[in-house]
Amino acid sequence: MTIGPGTAPPLVSVIIPCFNAIHFIRETIASVYAQGHRPLEVIVVDDGSTDGSWELLQRLQAGEFPDLVVLCHPGRENRGETIARALALGRASGEFIAVLDADDLFRPGKLDRQLQALARHPDVVLCHTAVEVVGDLSRASFFQSHFNNNPDGPYRFSALPEYLIKNRICNSSVLVRAEALRSISWATTIVLGFGDWPCWSLLDQRGRFLYLDQPLTGYRVHPDSKTTAFARHKLRRLFALLEFKLALLARVEQPVLAARVLLSLCETLRLMVVEYLWDPAGHVYGNPPIRINPVVRLLLLIGKVARWAGRGPRGLRGGRTSP
Repeated sequence: MTIGPGTAPPLVSVIIPCFNAIHFIRETIASVYAQGHRPLEVIVVDDGSTDGSWELLQRLQAGEFPDLVVLCHPGRENRGETIARALALGRASGEFIAVLDADDLFRPGKLDRQLQALARHPDVVLCHTAVEVVGDLSRASFFQSHFNNNPDGPYRFSALPEYLIKNRICNSSVLVRAEALRSISWATTIVLGFGDWPCWSLLDQRGRFLYLDQPLTGYRVHPDSKTTAFARHKLRRLFALLEFKLALLARVEQPVLAARVLLSLCETLRLMVVEYLWDPAGHVYGNPPIRINPVVRLLLLIGKVARWAGRGPRGLRGGRTSP
């Protein structure tokens, strides 16, 4: 793809799953239409909202945003954000797909800068950007250091040492080639979260990623967000991490990467058992101490060995692909 004088700009489809986001969805949609890029297709899927978001979307489509496409599941069921994105992708006709959460924002010029970057790197399938936190700024430094710490130049996602432990790609910052996204089976039922992480891991099998160190995405932090819930409850994050790895293990095509996922899954199980071995009531209420049975000891040992093996042999980690 090239973008230059006399070249028709590519159609970009922006897909937005929406569940109970009545306080944010209008601002989110407006940030997309404020992009200078045209042609543009904006698809919002209401995922069974109960707070009036569906009715608001109908009013926005009838008035302020007449080109807006508004979809829902049969019977207006709630089926999760991953299935909502799949429904939007089935309707999308763009050469590129931009993903946006219902409470996040696009900064001016985001799509054009990403398209220019992808034009310079035809082997890159996904481009993501740095973020700027909006909303609760008290944790801005944490989230910005998390999402704004990625390799310079094209890179392989699976070559990152912590790609199965930390997801440093902000979902709302992503622009992906539609052909690559349609070639993987990424849509699955995700109960706890991390629905985007399996998608990035599977897309890694189609090509390299590119990070733009520019805060072109507004990442909203608020009390009702999933990231806030994970920060409050370590076990909830571990359960979500386990779910992500199970979904990925069932779909990954390369045996070497599948083995790496399996080893990492064992380490997650070990961490979960360690959390359950912690006994906060024992010292306060005089409960008898926990007696660790042989099965648990074996699982803890397997988890430690899996962690060592996953970080050890270079072949198992997939190696690092040079830009």
